[in-house]
Amino acid sequence: MLRTTKPSPKRVVYLWGAGATHAEAQHLGSTTSLLMRDSELQEGITTRILQRTGQKAISLFSGDSAGSVDIEKLISLLAASGNSSHSNLAERMRRNYFVELKASLSNAQILNNPALAIELFTMHRSPRFRREVEMLMGVITTNHDGLLQLASQSVLGGLNPGFLFVSSDYKYSTTLPPILQLHGSFTWQFGTPTKIKKLHRGSTYNDTLWIPPTILKETKSFPYNKLSALAYELLAGDCDVLRVVGTSLTQNDWNVLSLIFNAQRHRQIAKQEPFIIELIMPQTAGEQIKRDCAYLKNLMSIGYLTDGDFDDYKTRDDIPPESDLSNPFAYWLAEKQQFHRSELQTQRVDVTTVAHPGASS
Repeated sequence: MLRTTKPSPKRVVYLWGAGATHAEAQHLGSTTSLLMRDSELQEGITTRILQRTGQKAISLFSGDSAGSVDIEKLISLLAASGNSSHSNLAERMRRNYFVELKASLSNAQILNNPALAIELFTMHRSPRFRREVEMLMGVITTNHDGLLQLASQSVLGGLNPGFLFVSSDYKYSTTLPPILQLHGSFTWQFGTPTKIKKLHRGSTYNDTLWIPPTILKETKSFPYNKLSALAYELLAGDCDVLRVVGTSLTQNDWNVLSLIFNAQRHRQIAKQEPFIIELIMPQTAGEQIKRDCAYLKNLMSIGYLTDGDFDDYKTRDDIPPESDLSNPFAYWLAEKQQFHRSELQTQRVDVTTVAHPGASS
């Protein structure tokens, strides 16, 4: 008798952006936007930052352009102007970014309940899912909010941020999938070792270990240099699927684009297949990334995924806000769990016997 060999589970890495946090707010029914720019229905964080900063910031724009401004470019231009008043204005915007995002997370009631991230880690914690479907290798994120840390502690019982830390809120564990916050976190504070706390409404800006909004993210100092190196090793060596959730991969994400590009080329040079990049976001956003980032390999928009029913994303341009499809991350997560739950339940026994030629029946 011969035993058939089951395919190995896919090794999955997530790239987590601001859109994932916005999906968390949507999932809990919040009307607070956690996206940077205004939409047809909601003010974005940029508008609220400018309002907090005051008339001097708002006066930089005319008409309705303030809500569509790229706040990272604006802060970068002001800081690099050589004018002290502009530099001070840039610093006020950075502080107000911290204040506004913290308040928005609190108003959306996700500071203590990142429900989708918790559900995602719960799915990946299942022994049979890890053994037969996918293994979570790690998460790379450009967010500052620390919600993934909270989900890791809640579901997995600890946290691996890629470096040693001290905390009264989180348990350090090197055996868990790493949560690599490339640009630091509102929850990190300077210290030896670094201190990590839960984010709450009363958290303060001082001594925060993070890279504030700017075009050029300087990652040569610790811990950012180590986190970038760990992210590269993760993608180049331990990734079959990079799942992008809620990040648009624009020019402002140049260090992330470079990371993905070089990791894929590393695999090609090593005679390995470049990892697949699944884009968990609205179909139009995914198709835009495919056009803008044609130098990346194996890009796949949500409508073309096969582990669930995602065909509507390819055929519908008029998804109403009340539809489940309007929250691609939440919809994808529900569909994926249902698909693999059904698949695992209907699978045959793990070991299939195959008769040798000529064997008696």
